[in-house]
Amino acid sequence: MRFIFTVLIVFAFAYTVIGQSSSKEFKIKKGQTYLNLPVSNTARLVRARLKSGDKTLDQFTIKLAEANPDFWTFFDVTAYQGKSIVMEIENYTPPNFGGTQPTPTTVSNEALPVKALDLVHADAKFPGMDSLYKESNRPQVHFTARRGWINDPNGLVYHNGEYHLYFQHNPYGWPWGNMHWGHAVSRDLLRWQELNDAIFPMLNLEGNRQDAAFSGSAVVDLKNTAGFRKNGIDPIIAVYTSTGRGECLKLSYDNGRTFSEYEGNPILKHSGRDPKVFWYEPGSHWVMVVWDNGEKKKLSLGQEAVINQHLIYTSPDLKNWTRQSGIEGFFECPELFELPVEGQTGVSKWVMYDATGRYVVGDFNGKEFKIDQHLKKYEHGGAYFYASQTYNNTPDNRRIQIGWGRNITHPGMPFNQPQLFPTELKLKQTFDGLRLCPVPIREISTLHKNSKVIENKILKADEGVSVTVDGDPVHVIAYFEKGDAQFALNVLGFEIAYHDLLGELITTINNGKSNTAAPSGPFPPPSTALATINYIKPSEEVMKIEVIVDRNVIEFFVNDGEVYYAAPFNDVKTSTVEASVKGRGGNRKSVLKKMEVHELKSIWFEK
Repeated sequence: MRFIFTVLIVFAFAYTVIGQSSSKEFKIKKGQTYLNLPVSNTARLVRARLKSGDKTLDQFTIKLAEANPDFWTFFDVTAYQGKSIVMEIENYTPPNFGGTQPTPTTVSNEALPVKALDLVHADAKFPGMDSLYKESNRPQVHFTARRGWINDPNGLVYHNGEYHLYFQHNPYGWPWGNMHWGHAVSRDLLRWQELNDAIFPMLNLEGNRQDAAFSGSAVVDLKNTAGFRKNGIDPIIAVYTSTGRGECLKLSYDNGRTFSEYEGNPILKHSGRDPKVFWYEPGSHWVMVVWDNGEKKKLSLGQEAVINQHLIYTSPDLKNWTRQSGIEGFFECPELFELPVEGQTGVSKWVMYDATGRYVVGDFNGKEFKIDQHLKKYEHGGAYFYASQTYNNTPDNRRIQIGWGRNITHPGMPFNQPQLFPTELKLKQTFDGLRLCPVPIREISTLHKNSKVIENKILKADEGVSVTVDGDPVHVIAYFEKGDAQFALNVLGFEIAYHDLLGELITTINNGKSNTAAPSGPFPPPSTALATINYIKPSEEVMKIEVIVDRNVIEFFVNDGEVYYAAPFNDVKTSTVEASVKGRGGNRKSVLKKMEVHELKSIWFEK
């Protein structure tokens, strides 16, 4: 969510109805579980409403196809078998965000796509269901939604044996919009079962404004501080930004499948979003860290400037919040957590970061954060990694993170944008201070198949070592001993080379071809994926490079996360993994201590 969303919070759901509207009634028969909706990416947006009796089930914008849909999406009607659902459509003219204020909506006399209502139908399946997760560009080890756009991971919490992955979701289209909380669950952080959307935009707010369900977190109140326990059940409590109201609570008593409204909403009103909430045991209170841009500071010459900051609030009961402090210099999607320092017994530090992966390290007393080490960044690619969140309540106290693969798109597919591979965060003392280091979760080994291991090979010019694989996805781990030559690991055409004289990592794709992604929605395109990275200590003798390649995604980790990099990989891939040295002439060499090449099972099909 970029700057434009600050405007969207107030205005994005204003709309104009001009003259025309149309509706159709659908009798849902026994066994029919999906109301299927045809989508054309080139059609104009209309506003749709699904109703059962006087109850509005959902309200959204959609590009309805009158013929030859690009794909079909759906609304789950399992609970409405034997009942009628009415779909209404009406003209919709979105605001024009040319500046800081939207221009008024204009009159549209275009005809409604009423023929599309003839294509809408109820069935026991949705079109494309038979090929679900088999689509040509569907990532096989990265989570993507069955249908529609996803972005920020939300509400990451472990409860009753399940890891919950909520996420920003447009279930009705390929681009950003209609923000719901999508939902998937897993028992191993790898193999996900997508369920129905769990949190919907609120309808019929004061002034007839609809809002959006923006990002937030989820907790389980095991001490019942809020008094929400019912019949011995501690609900999953979502704390999220309802854009028309402020920070709000929703409660789920069915293991996170459905949520009910807390009557005391909103619990906090301010200019900002994305609350991350957790229990602070030493102080026996809840902590909320939330992005805010509602304050100004005085400048010279009588000027004022907006302060972008992460504010810290505390609460005894999740309902009543007191502001404690703030840290300037951050933008949206905040995180705050404690980690032990690797190799230093009894030493731990707190880390605060934002959506970009910039972080500070310091101490936290439950109310104030004291910075010891100022801003660093733990992802060094082209801004494709974004808006990550870590799990609350993990059973083994690991700090597990999932990030959004921003602008890693899926053209021609009925889904768009992946979540990145789950990582465990470590805090390591390195040559330039403490570093936040993500590494793939250890469960990845359960996906390994057709593994090959090569050890102790001398690498010289024209004397590399290669392994043939049966396509992606793959997981490669290589250990290089530095010699007097530049060494390289090439995984299916993506090369990571280490320049021994400059102490730099240099990435290229298929002999220098660029690897950019088309922008989608209101997000600016990231920079090219090709990069030079100089965050490695030159004197290190053995370098570990770990790589995960999926259909159109690559992530690599150097020295157990001291450098992390995520990018799209849309180019034509090779079928080889190769370790080599660069350059010609002389007797320059390096040593490949070990290289593991693992093909990976699909998280959708292979157990």
